[in-house]
Amino acid sequence: MCYSAQIWAEHNKYVRAFGADIDIKEYVRLFWHRNENDRIKNPKAMEESFIAPQGVDEARIRSLIDQYRVQQATKLEQELFKQRKRLADAERNLLTKITKAAAEARRISTNKVDWVLAKLADSRRADLEDGDSRIYPGHFAPVLIVEDGKRVIRPMRYQCRPAGKPAIYDTKYPGTYNARRDSLEGFWKDQFGHTHGPMVVNAFYEHATRT
Repeated sequence: MCYSAQIWAEHNKYVRAFGADIDIKEYVRLFWHRNENDRIKNPKAMEESFIAPQGVDEARIRSLIDQYRVQQATKLEQELFKQRKRLADAERNLLTKITKAAAEARRISTNKVDWVLAKLADSRRADLEDGDSRIYPGHFAPVLIVEDGKRVIRPMRYQCRPAGKPAIYDTKYPGTYNARRDSLEGFWKDQFGHTHGPMVVNAFYEHATRT
């Protein structure tokens, strides 16, 4: 797998195309845990599958998503207040005396204000864009598996971790989002065919350092 991928993020596409069942309990569990740990990430398009919930479990998911968005908006608004205050203080200091520290504080706070405003606008956007279906290492996404002879859609991480390794392995070795084909029956033999599954990808993106 490459660093980033444009995928089918909506589970209902898999349901229609492959006649699969959704593991709704795993989706509930994922979104519940995300409200407790905002380091858990998933593409926005994955959430929009539940915009018109069908049944109690999907309604629960919709509620959890709404709660999460409120939490994130509150954090962004608090950061916006903080950076606007920092910007006002820097500009006030610059009126008295031009210093490198004040100029740098103005530059940083201005950039952060712009970033927060963009994030807030993006969080409130209703129409989906291509980037809303893009995932990165560690993000959760729908995966098609076969369980008890049935096709099932289950959210899983876009990540490879050798069996028995602790979670810190993911950050200690950040290249664990891919595996060589010739190592699947060697180094990755405990995962290959056991703890992973396919997903539909429209495009891959390689990681490249800017020069």
